[in-house]
Amino acid sequence: MEIDSRFPSKLDTVNDVPEVLRTALIEGLSSEEPIRLLIHAPAFSNAGEKDPATILAVTNKGWGVVSETEEGGASLEKADFTETLFLELTSILLFGELKIYFASVGTAYAAKIRFNTVGEELYQEAINLILAGTDPMLATPAGSDGRKTSSFKTWPIKFRREAERYWPKGQQLLAAIQWGSIFGGFKRELAPAGALIITPRELVLISEEKTSPRRLPGDPHEFGGIITFFPRVRLADFHVGHYERFGVLALQVHATHGGEKLEVVFPANDEMELLKAMEQVSTAADSKPN
Repeated sequence: MEIDSRFPSKLDTVNDVPEVLRTALIEGLSSEEPIRLLIHAPAFSNAGEKDPATILAVTNKGWGVVSETEEGGASLEKADFTETLFLELTSILLFGELKIYFASVGTAYAAKIRFNTVGEELYQEAINLILAGTDPMLATPAGSDGRKTSSFKTWPIKFRREAERYWPKGQQLLAAIQWGSIFGGFKRELAPAGALIITPRELVLISEEKTSPRRLPGDPHEFGGIITFFPRVRLADFHVGHYERFGVLALQVHATHGGEKLEVVFPANDEMELLKAMEQVSTAADSKPN
């Protein structure tokens, strides 16, 4: 199989993986474990930096990321679905990055893949497989589609498009909220605008990339987005705190061998709506089959 040297591509078999990546993948993953998805991303240059070529493999039990090293070898990071915490996708013009957070021996780690966004749909497919593997009880039934895009009709067009694009396939919408940026003195941005989508299987946080004070008006880089997918089964606890000008949603996520705490900042006047949305997480937990 001919591999694209510019953009990410889906591979048919392990035999299509380029050396040295193939050797590290074969040695690191069990030969008895079927691979459901293989994505190759060639070495990628962004803002003068060169990121290594990578392979992402999703299996029936977990995932693995193989990256080229500066010495000409390859390194492997892998985890079972039971060790996976959450996923974070950054998409800014032609630059894309997928981080898969996982816990091992009480510590949280992140496997990182950088790629040209021409191939972003492949990584969205991988995200959906990992989410479904992390919570197989709520994997998407064949042919189902729980979307109701009218819920986003009052949102700014940028967030409406992001919500429709990154809403996990086939999942029912339980709640959705969008909030604006928080500004301080001299119109300095303290926290970016964001949105939260809640389904029975996951929480999806959409956040603008924080605006830099050095950016000029109309700079296209200000339209970058960061989309974080939290499997609901990993959410051990959450708390909404109130401060004078802003609120903080603290999420405590746990896997088999460790966890992580994350905080989401939002305008204080959106606190009640956010609390109402988060109530749906508890409702979903109570109604989930054992």
